[in-house]
Amino acid sequence: MVSLFGFGSGKTAGPRPLAPGRLVTARVVQANPDGTATLQIGKREVEATVNQPMKNGALMRMRVTDVDTSRIALRQLTFANHPVGRYLVALRNLGRQGPFQHLFTLFGATLPTKGATAATHLKEKLQRFVSQIAVKPGKSGAEDVRRMVRQSGLMHEHNLMQGGQGGDEDLKGLSMKLAQAVKREEPLGKAVKALIDGIEKLQVVNRATGEVSGRFLLPLPIVMDGTLSFGQLLIDRGEEGPSGRDAKERVTRMSMLLDLTRLGELRADISLFKGAVRGTFSVTTPEAEALLTHDLEALTRSLSEKGFSVRKMGVQRVDRAVMAGTSLVDDLVDAVDGLHVST
Repeated sequence: MVSLFGFGSGKTAGPRPLAPGRLVTARVVQANPDGTATLQIGKREVEATVNQPMKNGALMRMRVTDVDTSRIALRQLTFANHPVGRYLVALRNLGRQGPFQHLFTLFGATLPTKGATAATHLKEKLQRFVSQIAVKPGKSGAEDVRRMVRQSGLMHEHNLMQGGQGGDEDLKGLSMKLAQAVKREEPLGKAVKALIDGIEKLQVVNRATGEVSGRFLLPLPIVMDGTLSFGQLLIDRGEEGPSGRDAKERVTRMSMLLDLTRLGELRADISLFKGAVRGTFSVTTPEAEALLTHDLEALTRSLSEKGFSVRKMGVQRVDRAVMAGTSLVDDLVDAVDGLHVST
C-alpha cells in the first residue's frame, strides 16, 4: 500500500501531503462488492472504504476534508442528489464573489444620457448602499455584520411579510427598482437582472439547507484598502431538521472566505459550544501568517472579556492552489458522497 504522506515506502522524499481543502482527481482502479476500492490519485494507488457504488475507470473530482494519522477523508464534489443541486452548481460556478460579482459590472456600466435620470439615481443609490453595509476591518462590529445580513437582500420577502418598507431597505429591493428603470438589453439591465436571479438562487439554496441542517451561505461585502470585494460567510447553527436540538447542546460554526488584497486569501473557521470557542485561520502568505499570529492574543483577550472561553486558536499556512479552489458552497451540504482512504 502506498502512503499518501510519503512514509512507509522506504523513500526519503514523498509526494506532497494531502492537506484539508486540497482538490484531487481520483480514478477508480477496482471497486469491490464489500465496499472497498482501489483508487489512483496522481501516480499513487491507495486502498479505500467507500459509502456509495463506484464504477471501474470512473474519474471523480474530490476535496480532502480531514486528515489524521490513520486515514484521509475525501468528499466527491457533486450536488446531483441534492434537492436544489442545480442551484448549488450555479452558485459554485459563480465563484467566490457569488451573484454579487454582477455589482461590479453594474457599477462600471455607462448609461445613455437620454432618459437615464431615474436609472442613474438608483444606480448611484445602490452603490452608496453597498458601501454602507460593507464590513470594514477594524471599524465594524457584530451589529454591523447583523445589519449587513438583514440588508443583503436574502431576507427581502421576510421583511415584506413583517411589514417592512421592502423597496429601499435591502439590496434586492433596490435592485428590483433599478431593473424597472432600465431596459433589459442594455448592459446595466442585464447585470441587474443577473444579480437579482443570483440572489433568488441563493435564497432557494439557503431555504433548503437551512431547513435540513441549519446552514446558511451569505455574501460578505468587505472594504479593504478602499476596495470593495465580496467574500463568503457560512453559518452552521448545528440543527438537525426544522426544530433542531436544544440551543445549549448545539455546536455553532462559522466560516469565512475573504481576499485580504495585499495579504492574500483568508479562511476562518470558528466553532462555539457551551461558551467555548475554537478557531483556525488559514492563510497563504508568510506576511498574513505573521500578522494574524501577532493579533491572536488581542483576539483571545477580546473574546474572554465577552465571556467566552478560548480553548484553541491557531493560524496555519496552506497552499495557494488549495485556497483558490475552495468555495463554501461545498460546505452547505452534508458529506453524503464521501469516502475514507486508509494510509
